[in-house]
Amino acid sequence: MKVSKMMFAMAVCAAISLAGGSLSAQEAGHEGHDHAGHDHDGHDHGDHAHRGETLAFYLPEWKSMHFDDANKAAQHAATVKKLGCEVKQDSHDGHTDVTYRIAQWKEMEVKDHKMAEQWAGWLSKSGFDVSHAHPDPAYAKGPEVVEFRMVKWKRMHGDGSANEKQMIDTLKKVGAEVRVDSHDGHSDIAFRAPTWRDVHVANHKTADQLMGWLKQNGFETRHEYGDHDH
Repeated sequence: MKVSKMMFAMAVCAAISLAGGSLSAQEAGHEGHDHAGHDHDGHDHGDHAHRGETLAFYLPEWKSMHFDDANKAAQHAATVKKLGCEVKQDSHDGHTDVTYRIAQWKEMEVKDHKMAEQWAGWLSKSGFDVSHAHPDPAYAKGPEVVEFRMVKWKRMHGDGSANEKQMIDTLKKVGAEVRVDSHDGHSDIAFRAPTWRDVHVANHKTADQLMGWLKQNGFETRHEYGDHDH
């Protein structure tokens, strides 16, 4: 069942046990043992709320964690269930296996960067593919809305040029996830936006220019017109 961002935010808050928005000591410590899965494409849609920071996460293959402590197993199961995962538990020989997956990319909103980093770390350690970016606040307001998405990583071989640096800067500013690995006089660049992300711009011309640039770099795009452009 599809759950809205707001419901996700409420569910996530319910999974946090320490005051001030930190992960619980047990969850942050991550005492379970890993039985890893892998990931592939998924889909979801965003909205135009700009509050705090947003994380996207995905785990399409069943992931099993082994717990010797039944309470820690129950806590882990409750947390991933609140995030929207299918969950199975199996207790045997004095320990518990918690197995879970989430078939589509989902988003959760948290109140600030520190909390986003905590959740990104916990989700990654728990086997999820996590996408976390930091769009420029300048793109949070404006009557024209451009949405974009690219589920799979796009990889490029860089040459360190000024155009390349400008491209990387623009990708980061609009909220794409970007990774750059520089070595031996060149760089390997990868970027994606696995859930629909949006930027706000001042007018239709700017929106068209941005859409063209995004399409040129491999993104799907959508455009919502401002009231003055109908």
